[in-house]
Amino acid sequence: MNKHEGSLNGPLLQSLALNVVAPLAVFYGLRAAGVSLWWAVLASAVPLMGEALLTVVRERRVGMLGILVLSMVALGAAMSALTGSPRFMFAKDGWMTGIVGVVFLSTLRGQPVIYRIVSSLAKGEKRAELEHNWQASPAFRHLMRLLTAVWGVGLLLDSVVRVVLAYTLPIDSVMLVTTLQYVALFVALEIFSRRYGRKPARIAVIHNEAAAAATAA
Repeated sequence: MNKHEGSLNGPLLQSLALNVVAPLAVFYGLRAAGVSLWWAVLASAVPLMGEALLTVVRERRVGMLGILVLSMVALGAAMSALTGSPRFMFAKDGWMTGIVGVVFLSTLRGQPVIYRIVSSLAKGEKRAELEHNWQASPAFRHLMRLLTAVWGVGLLLDSVVRVVLAYTLPIDSVMLVTTLQYVALFVALEIFSRRYGRKPARIAVIHNEAAAAATAA
């Protein structure tokens, strides 16, 4: 693993820890301690809020995704309290995933989300290279839009399955099953993105287009 890959994997691993491991540990730990289902579900949302707040502190700004996460957690808690249904809280996670998928797809005409994420995590010369590739290489722009579309569609499918499972599975099994489903989807999308995006022939085309544009300038 090179230094750039490590800089990208760090935030991803942190996100998985806060979005996957921590909520499961909180929920099943509280359930084992005899805490009621509703309070355990509510408490499992705390790590999600923690990640959103951490992003605000780290980037010193309130991002759209952070606002979305905090709003959905607050809305889910309020609606769950009104309805008395922990299943609503589980289904809320599916709706959140679906909204994120729609956001991904809505960026396809401009700078797609995948490009924004990759460029925001890169620094120095690597970031400058990505910005130049975006300006100079049609193949690179196509790659970023295709990956964004694949992730957007994948997240929408995940959303539908999560909502269905939230209302059909035994209640104490919902969080485990839907979380494992999310991890499987995330890993599959990540593997596809890396293998498709790093094919030598595709990288060579991008480099040639970028080099030709630099020479012409």
